[in-house]
Amino acid sequence: MPDDMDRATALTEAHHAESLGAVTRQLRQPGTPDCQVCGEPIPERRRKELPSARTCTPCQQAMETRRVR
Repeated sequence: MPDDMDRATALTEAHHAESLGAVTRQLRQPGTPDCQVCGEPIPERRRKELPSARTCTPCQQAMETRRVR
């Protein structure tokens, strides 16, 4: 018979699997020609190297810097 810890573990694993699936689906989708943050065009080189890009490099770097702090 599962106890509270088993149920919590199962819920956590299900949440992680769902999150991973959502990210994987998003990465498989084509990106956008313009940055979703600033609206500027995303350079073709970035779109070629990262087809799922939705932000320009400066905006992406700014978002990542804010996450680290």
